[in-house]
Formats: sequence, C-alpha cells, structure tokens
Amino acid sequence: MVQSFGIEVTSIADADVHAGLDLLREPAEWLIAIEDLERLRADLERTIPELASGELRLVKCKFKRARIEDGTYTALCRLTIEDPDGGSRHDVDVHGVLVLPWMDPPSTEVTGPGFEELNWHCFLPDLRWEISIEPTDVSLPAMPSLTDPDLSRTLLESALRENGGELADIEIARCTPTVMRYREGRRCTISYELEYESDRHAAWPDGMIAKVYEGPEGLATYEAMTALWSSPLRESSTVRIAPPLAYVPEQNVMLQGLVPGDRPMKKLIKSAFKDGLEAGFESLAPLVRKAGHGLGELHTSGALTGPLVTWEDQVQAVRFAAEDLATVVPTLADAMEPLVSRLEALKGVAPPGPLVPTHRSFRPAQVLIHHGDIAFIDFDGFCQAEAGLDLALFRTTLCDLSLRALEVDDQPMPVEEQEACQVRLDELCGIFLAGYEEVTQFSPERLALWDLLTSVKDILDCWRKIKFEHLERRMRFLHHKLGPMSTVR
Repeated sequence: MVQSFGIEVTSIADADVHAGLDLLREPAEWLIAIEDLERLRADLERTIPELASGELRLVKCKFKRARIEDGTYTALCRLTIEDPDGGSRHDVDVHGVLVLPWMDPPSTEVTGPGFEELNWHCFLPDLRWEISIEPTDVSLPAMPSLTDPDLSRTLLESALRENGGELADIEIARCTPTVMRYREGRRCTISYELEYESDRHAAWPDGMIAKVYEGPEGLATYEAMTALWSSPLRESSTVRIAPPLAYVPEQNVMLQGLVPGDRPMKKLIKSAFKDGLEAGFESLAPLVRKAGHGLGELHTSGALTGPLVTWEDQVQAVRFAAEDLATVVPTLADAMEPLVSRLEALKGVAPPGPLVPTHRSFRPAQVLIHHGDIAFIDFDGFCQAEAGLDLALFRTTLCDLSLRALEVDDQPMPVEEQEACQVRLDELCGIFLAGYEEVTQFSPERLALWDLLTSVKDILDCWRKIKFEHLERRMRFLHHKLGPMSTVR
C-alpha cells in the first residue's frame, strides 16, 4: 500500500510502467528549442528583412501557446514591434507551423507582401518554424460590439431588458469595457463598469461580465449557471456564485453578474509560499477547507445539466492524446501504453461513484478570494461526472502550483526536498477533503485512480503544449503517487 495525498491505495507501477515513463523524462533538443525565446528572437531578427535592416525593432516576443495539430506542432507567438526611433509600440501575432526534423525544409525566402500584411510568410531556419501573420479574428463576430463603449452599452441594455425580471427597465448611461481574458478565435471574457443617471434602481448592478464564444458553449454555460442559481448553492454561506443575466444567441454571448473578489487562489498560492512551506500551509489551509466544503455543496446541489463525462471517457481521451503525441514524436509510441492499460484494467477494482453536478475545470484559478471568503467562477465545462474528476484536478493542481512556488529561480528542487514538501502538501490536500466531507462522502480508492489519471494528463500536457519547464516536477509528482514498483492486483 502507498500514499496518494494521504489516501492508501495499491500501487500499480511495475517495470513496464516505469520504463514507459522514463521515455518521457528527456525531450529532444529540437523540442526544447521550441520554447527558447532567445533563439526565437534571434531567428526572427535574422530572417525578417524589416527587422534585419532595422526598419522595425523587435522589443519582445512571447510564446503564447502551442498544440499538436495535423501531425506537427503549431504555435501562436506575440511580437511587440517598435519603430527604430522609439515610436509607438504595437503587437503582432504570428502563427507558426513546425517543420519536423526529418522533413525537408521549405524555401527560406520571405513570400507575399511586407511584414504585418496578410499572406506574408517566411521560414525560420534555426527553429524550423513556418510563420505567417495570424489573420484577424473572424470567429468571434461580436467582439467589435462588445469592446466599443457605445455599442456594448446598447447590446447589454437590450439583452437585459429582453430577458425581463428586475432588470427589464434598466437604463445604462455609460459602459466601460475591459478585456480580461482573450483566446483568439475561441473565447473572450470582458468586464464592464456600468454607470447610471441619478434615478438608478437599487437592483441595477455596478458591473457585469460578458463571455463570447466561438460555438455553442455560451448557451450550455448559461444553462449550467441558471441551474446552479436555482439550486441551494445560491444561498450558500460558504461560497458565492454569479447570477446568470442573459444569453444573446445571435452572437453567442452570455452575460453574468459579478462576485466579490478579483484575486484567484492561484495567485495567492504564488505569494503564500514566499516565506517558506509552513507559512504557505498556514495561509492556505482555511481557504482550502472552504473550497472543499463549497465543492461538496456544488456536488450535492442537484443541478444536473450538461453532458455525461465518465471515467471511460477520460481514460480514452488520455489514450487518444498519447497516440496524437506519438504521431509527432514517434519515440514515445509506447511511453504511456503500460500505465493507461493498467488504469483501464482497474476500472472494476473500485466501483464508480454516482454522477454529480461537476465543474470539470475546478482548479485554484477558479476560486476567487475576497477577505477570507470564496467564490467559484468559470462554469464553461459544466457536466455530470464522478466527484473524483473535480477533487483530483483541484488537489493535483494545488500541489503543482505550491511546488512551483517553492522552487528557487524556477529550477526543480532536489528530489529529497520535493519529497519532504510533498508530505506536507498531502496534508493540505487532506484538509481540502475534510472540508468536502463536511458535506458529502467520496470513495478513497476511486479517488486514487482519478489522481493518477489526472497526473498522467498533466505529463502529456507538458509534451503536447510545450511546457517542459514543468515536466521534471510533474514526473516526480506522478512517481510519488505511483509508489514502489509492483504488479496490478
């Protein structure tokens, strides 16, 4: 028996599992280079004529995200460009497609019109990226209306009036939009500060949030929040949730109210450990317990809406992700198979729990802190699943963020030190579960399987999203939960 966050489980790690995981420890140099911003900058400044000549100056470049697509890696990078005389700066998004090392490189000539124009294209010979200008976002047609003060005021007022209720006669005098999070072509979150004339009604809010989506997520999220707002969770003394206000189907826009607080627990974790492990533990313990209690209330709220997500679905998703990775990095073809097969074999060892209302993305980033109180946000993935999906994701992320905060200069800590820290963090995760058990129960054996599955996904994400700075820490973390080598029982 081994410990997983303080839960005793039978180890499933044998020689084949460890041999497979060892393949994932050392990314090839061409992969590590992908996130090397110094090499990227040098390659850009050598290859793009306007930068090489000094006509334009590259102030900085930011690697925003990467993913596997069509048998290779694609990425989005944001370049900050400045005139040589130090004039105004502006950002340019470039889309990159990696030419794999065993493939013939294209011509290194720059093609199309000048830099920053549509159809511009070039090849970076050092990093082997084919880059082009990211086209203007056409997948979110509501963006111009939502980010313009006058247009957004009209849109918000019309949507709220049409939805009726106590906001049916709202009259917004001024509206100030602020883009909070923007994933190009996919989703955007915008905050609004609202102002009224002197005859304002008490029910009219000081502000609200709009979320615009590429597809049908907006309606699903609105339905989930409506179900939660109609459940006992609305009256919780432990956790706050935002009221759903309206949905605009023509533009895939959902409107919601505000909750107190603007500091996610994720940011608090980063600062809580600046004075060491014990200081962070003491600071986080009461909030972590509240988060567990609040999650228990969400799981027992009765707000059963959204798709069904099963253990089998999640295991299959990990298998597909591993196969997807192997198409780009063939040496990893057998890396995950032994562990995934054992997870599949264990599905009957610990019976599945009931399907409950599930956040699905429940991490410390989705818990807002305000003077010791908490609120839950971001119900975009709301579904019906086993409690273990939320419980494992929160605790795994809590440990990962905490260990990261304890690192010095972003360097992995010695193995013995990480193991010692993990013992204390297991206790912090136990406090989270204690808060949850104040409301409802869970199966420790079943949760241990969800822990492993979540950690396996975290390892795959390091590879599939080019986040190798997290790989060593997460590999050690997974081995901590796997325990000593033994056979499946």
